[in-house]
Amino acid sequence: MLSSRFLSQAPSILKTYGPSKDVELKINTDSRSFKSGETFVALHGDNFDGFNYVEQVISFGARAIVYSRKDGREIVVQTFTQNHPGILFIEATDSLKCIQELASLYIREWRAKKADRRIIGITGSNGKTTHKEMIYSLLNAIFPNQVLATKGNLNNHIGVPLTIFGLEDHHEIAIIEMGMNHKGEINELCAIAHPEHGIITNIGSAHIEFMHTMENIFKEKACLYQAVLVNAKGQGMFVVNADDEYLIHLEKSPGLTTYGEKNGDILIQMIDNKINFHINDQEVLITNNNILEHHNLKNLAGTSVLGMKLFPNKTQEIALAACDYQQPSMNRSQWIENIFLDAYNANPSSMRVSINSFVTVMKNKGVSLNDCYFVLGDMNELGVFAQELHLEIAEHVKSLGIKNVTFIGRYKDFYLKGFKDPKSSHLLKEEFHEEWKQIRKTYKFMFVKASRSLQLESLMSIV
Repeated sequence: MLSSRFLSQAPSILKTYGPSKDVELKINTDSRSFKSGETFVALHGDNFDGFNYVEQVISFGARAIVYSRKDGREIVVQTFTQNHPGILFIEATDSLKCIQELASLYIREWRAKKADRRIIGITGSNGKTTHKEMIYSLLNAIFPNQVLATKGNLNNHIGVPLTIFGLEDHHEIAIIEMGMNHKGEINELCAIAHPEHGIITNIGSAHIEFMHTMENIFKEKACLYQAVLVNAKGQGMFVVNADDEYLIHLEKSPGLTTYGEKNGDILIQMIDNKINFHINDQEVLITNNNILEHHNLKNLAGTSVLGMKLFPNKTQEIALAACDYQQPSMNRSQWIENIFLDAYNANPSSMRVSINSFVTVMKNKGVSLNDCYFVLGDMNELGVFAQELHLEIAEHVKSLGIKNVTFIGRYKDFYLKGFKDPKSSHLLKEEFHEEWKQIRKTYKFMFVKASRSLQLESLMSIV
């Protein structure tokens, strides 16, 4: 339980007004979902200021309020404290910094209570949330009600503290997903969460607009590994895919385990829906009929390796849990009847992997690509690399023998430089609606993928 006794240890806190007794702080940063008894953190940015909603959350029954110091605000706060003496008001140099400090203090105390508690960090260019869901499912199967994981994709400088505040005494494992799009963010998140074990999913060109080079992306993601080395003194369990051309270069440590179909300490054999490998002096066979995509089966292999390294005496139990694993609906990559839809995110590496996996699934089903249709939209956050990388994906699509394709979005002309004769191309998805109706009636399977801005999931409602 996060309590007000932590306040004296947070450097950003300047002063407090109100009750001096120890109270529970249930953190909420959203006035729209605020509930009685919670602590409201008034975050602020260039275009918003949560302090404007203080009166509203007071009427909802706020127990405490965290706010940033600002010229002219003291008189307003004094009025609040006089009118509401039962509410704890917490003044900080910055309200966000405050909850980050409190989260760091809280998880360190939670960890210190029991020697065998574990904090697992997850990052990577693609598949972070998928890996997180897999690790959570595998570990929760053998340690029910003892595992906490990031909800949804709350993996940034606000989401990580909110995840940490969900830790309770019955939890023994914390799984913290960490995202980034600018240099230094993974280090900041590690300073909050203090991971001692972890996994990097892959290194891809997501956010290359801000990071400029693939090497910079690798260095940023590798900050999680460096943090684990320090926090666990080189003994923390860490797993990476050795088939990744960047991750293979991580410096070795006693806790680092690499896996892959071509490279790694643990060689993975994958045929259809079967995964086979040796670990902890045991042979492991995982047969999963719920996952169609090759890359997600490989993700399941990697997360199983991490679980088995963390808990070697539970190797076969984790394997059984992996056999039963079903991917939850996350409004991301998912099969909707005969349509593979991923309208949440798209970057060159995830696009390539998803297309390759879809083609493999069709091959295994005995379905000709002539009976399939592909709808590809914009890949965002590529900056000056946008033209080159859209062209490369289009060339890759053509090299696979795909003929039935439509390009949609502001980058459609970049796709067209690599694939000059698609079935169609459109600037706006609305221009595609009538065509899509006929496609759904004509083709056996469809593949739809683009960045979130295009909102291609709306196609699912057009029949």
